[in-house]
Amino acid sequence: MKHLALSAPALLVLTGCGADGLGDTDALEGMEVHYTEEGAPEVLLNSPVEAEEESSRVISDGDGDDVDPDQILEVSSAMVDPESGEVQDETFTAGQPSLLHLPTIREQNEFIFDALTESDLGVGGEVALYEPADEEAMSPESLIVLRIDGQIPAYAQGEEVEQSGDLPAIDSVEGEAPDLEEAPGEDEDAPEDTVSEVIIEGEGDEVQTDDQLAVQYTGWRWSDGEVFDSSWPIGQQEAQGEEGDAERDDVGQPTPFMLDQVIDGWTSGLEGKSVGDRVVLVIPPEEAYGDSEGNELQDETLIFVVDIVAAVDVPEQPEGEGQPEEGPEQAPDESDLSEEELEQLEELQEQLEEEQGGGDSADADENDE
Repeated sequence: MKHLALSAPALLVLTGCGADGLGDTDALEGMEVHYTEEGAPEVLLNSPVEAEEESSRVISDGDGDDVDPDQILEVSSAMVDPESGEVQDETFTAGQPSLLHLPTIREQNEFIFDALTESDLGVGGEVALYEPADEEAMSPESLIVLRIDGQIPAYAQGEEVEQSGDLPAIDSVEGEAPDLEEAPGEDEDAPEDTVSEVIIEGEGDEVQTDDQLAVQYTGWRWSDGEVFDSSWPIGQQEAQGEEGDAERDDVGQPTPFMLDQVIDGWTSGLEGKSVGDRVVLVIPPEEAYGDSEGNELQDETLIFVVDIVAAVDVPEQPEGEGQPEEGPEQAPDESDLSEEELEQLEELQEQLEEEQGGGDSADADENDE
């Protein structure tokens, strides 16, 4: 099971009042969930949870909209010891809900998907999910308490804005993969700096440079209009040269990334936009992959259409906790290094291996003594 994510009033008590759920719902009967003043969950069990099958039980229906199987859920969760009820890990006090893309969950774990969608569970509701131990998969039994904080569409949502005509025309329908109507071509002058334009105007929070975003996107070459990357199923097929059903309008899985750790054109073009926006970006090589020697897109001006699905303000980690105090924004790809730099890298790796080998040998000698 996945770790999933909420906040709650002080000492709110929730008890199972019905048998809405899947599998052996009686095994989860009588569970009580308390929330402390800080919002941390505490779970009381009448007896250890014992069931021979995957089981779920709705603890509270919630008073919001019913769970939509095509949406993204904002969730908080707690991993609970099925015998004692001890909370082993939780995200309720994290300050930000986790995002759960239901179409992906449908493919990865049918039980969790059904438990969330085939009941009266709505926004604000809580559900307990139990899975017995699986000896073949070597996975222990697990119990999760999950609360639905909200749900959001997996695509841009807002008011359609008339395109200015200054950028390549996009065939755009809310909730469907965008399409480039016509490639400008190599003979058409491309902008020297990144240019952006909003064609669906959302009503969410403004995007900050240090946010973590979840987006849907498609990228085309300015020169010939070929799709080179996409999170939408149709765009993925085009990028991979596969044939697909042109009638499909499936919503793919949004892609997460830190806005300050992508190509410069994305950082400058998306900063200040709003959650829910659909944004057209035209990015010259210098602000895309111009410095990536050998990259097939090194000399290409790129066209992107980006749906900003969600933005999360990621708190800064204290120095020394989980990351170095100083360091590059990301590790260089070996394809970007010169022959001389590659040789230096190989020499350094050999030195490290020799040092580690010597250290292991010395440790072994000490242990033998």
